Amino acid sequence: MPMGFRPGDRVPATGIYTASHDQHRQPHDVVVTQGENFPDCRTCHDRVSFSLAQAAKHIGPGDGFHNTAETEAIAKKQAKKSSGGGD
Repeated sequence: MPMGFRPGDRVPATGIYTASHDQHRQPHDVVVTQGENFPDCRTCHDRVSFSLAQAAKHIGPGDGFHNTAETEAIAKKQAKKSSGGGD
């Protein structure tokens, strides 16, 4: 089993990590958020390790994206305009 982060370790960076288990399962990718702890496995418990495959970041308004409420309001306004309801 490759070495890396272990269950209980704090996640250093949000991203996609490859989870490598002790025999019962092939390695697979999971998304984990910075500041959380890496989880243990229901089957092999602490005999799983995680290695960073691709760092990523959460997006938000500061990154040029609308939040969910803003996106829903824009969609409603556009639907109203396209149905002839105007502003």
